[in-house]
Amino acid sequence: MPNITVKPDCGNSPEKALLRDLVIGFAHGDIDAILAPMSDDIVWHLVGETVIEGKESVREMMEGMQNVGTSDLVIETIITHGREAAVNGVIRSNAGQSHAFCDVVQFASTAGTKIKTMTSYSIELNDE
Repeated sequence: MPNITVKPDCGNSPEKALLRDLVIGFAHGDIDAILAPMSDDIVWHLVGETVIEGKESVREMMEGMQNVGTSDLVIETIITHGREAAVNGVIRSNAGQSHAFCDVVQFASTAGTKIKTMTSYSIELNDE
């Protein structure tokens, strides 16, 4: 199980809790938790890599990553405003690779229950 740290104020609204739980789902490799807040027609931009369209395509990608475990996750900040939100932090794999990440999302509505688009930035960190 990964060591998870969530900074204060990262869950004090429904949208923040949704994003917190989404990122924790990634750390646990919980595909259902990752897919739950995504709309069926999600468009996920992995900056510098690819664009994934549709919930089933996200499922296929996540199934292919199930052998990558997470040792640590730190969620630094979650910001929400209207239909938009962002979450950032650092995630470390069991193999010792660390990445700083930022996910910027647009919800399908101001209710903030389904993610319509997500743009993910990831930078590998040198842990020396």
